[in-house]
Amino acid sequence: MSHHIIHLLSPGLRVRMRLDQLHVTDKGKGAEKSIPLRDIALVVCAAPDASFTAGALRRAAELGVVVLVCDEKFSPACLTVPYFRATTADLPRRQAAWSVEWREACWRAVISAKVANQAACATPVSAKTAEALRHIATRCAREPVRAAALPRDPKRLARVTLSQRDEFRTWTPDACESRAARLYWRAVLPKLDPAARRREGGTRDGVNGMLDYGYAIVRTAVLRSLAGHGFIAALGIHHTTKPGAQPLADDLMEPLRPFIDRALLAFLQTPAALAPDHAERMRAWIPRAAAVLMEPLPLREGKVRLLNAIDLYIQSFATACGRGQPEEPVLRFPFLPPLESSPSPP
Repeated sequence: MSHHIIHLLSPGLRVRMRLDQLHVTDKGKGAEKSIPLRDIALVVCAAPDASFTAGALRRAAELGVVVLVCDEKFSPACLTVPYFRATTADLPRRQAAWSVEWREACWRAVISAKVANQAACATPVSAKTAEALRHIATRCAREPVRAAALPRDPKRLARVTLSQRDEFRTWTPDACESRAARLYWRAVLPKLDPAARRREGGTRDGVNGMLDYGYAIVRTAVLRSLAGHGFIAALGIHHTTKPGAQPLADDLMEPLRPFIDRALLAFLQTPAALAPDHAERMRAWIPRAAAVLMEPLPLREGKVRLLNAIDLYIQSFATACGRGQPEEPVLRFPFLPPLESSPSPP
């Protein structure tokens, strides 16, 4: 099973195929290196002037190797994914016929797993926040509960205690995700950047840009597995389909975001994070973010890398699709393991 993640960071690189080996020539250093393409899971290219031959890109696509290309600010700019290929004719038909109820059940499971992983990430930061997130994850996993009507009488409304507030909340996946995000980032974001006021995607700068890069790495791994199992990534279960988008990858990567959050929390405690220039910090963060995919996770098969756990996750999604509807989907989410030694929460 492919497991290497290749980083191309130096200027003057040329990438081509040679006997099914990815051959990289560093013109500046006069060095050459080869690695079997079948052993590669992902190629991250942040080199400003790297060149790829058409043969290298074609063979990478044939073997399911994803190439992620970054811009001059080290933000993901584009990626290559294999052109759609169906492993079975039945799966695309089932995907196109997903019922609204089945997609909602999948999305509820996805958001419940996401909030559970947020709770695991937040545990060393705030035990109180982590407990609240676990409560949200548990409620989200159930069928959506209609919120009770708030009392109209001001006197009765004033007597509603904090312990009774759950009766007046809706527990749909979207409501749970929004509620959890407010609690989570209120606790975690100050640890990432005390000056940051809120989590803002697409800014490219600071910790927000570093988070976006890490999320793009994880999304690329999800896309790779979806392509390998024959899914049409343009057909999602929740996110809106837009031209050029891959909403199914956006849907299924949601529970994996806290893996990047925890990695960035750890990275910011290292000397490399103290570099005054953001580009230098990003150069140090790029391999660390990709290394998240190589971290071992405890599963019933033993310890497996997150990259392989994502394959098992997507495989379980394919199995759930094949069981028919309206059967409840059973998905094998990668769950963030507890830290071996966590500092005492405040």
